[in-house]
Amino acid sequence: MNRRGKLVGKVNDKSKECVFVEKVLENNYTALMSAKYSGWYVGFTKKGRPRKGPRTQENQQDVHFMKRYPKGVPPDPQRPFRYTTVSKRTKRIRPANPS
Repeated sequence: MNRRGKLVGKVNDKSKECVFVEKVLENNYTALMSAKYSGWYVGFTKKGRPRKGPRTQENQQDVHFMKRYPKGVPPDPQRPFRYTTVSKRTKRIRPANPS
């Protein structure tokens, strides 16, 4: 997250801008807060667009995430949760409108 609150993807960066603190909320959802900019959260709109950090709050539905284990892996309470990697998205081809 840059200084304007925009989510930015970087390949290998370990600065505080790329570190997020995981907060477990009362309703068992997880929120990711920026380590550098306290009070700024990672959030997405209903359309899937990222929200800017200064416009997010802990109680907003846009910043609530649920953890999900990968398919076929039984949950083990002794091991810490790890985020799964996702393959690169490909562009969707929209069907042509019949005229």
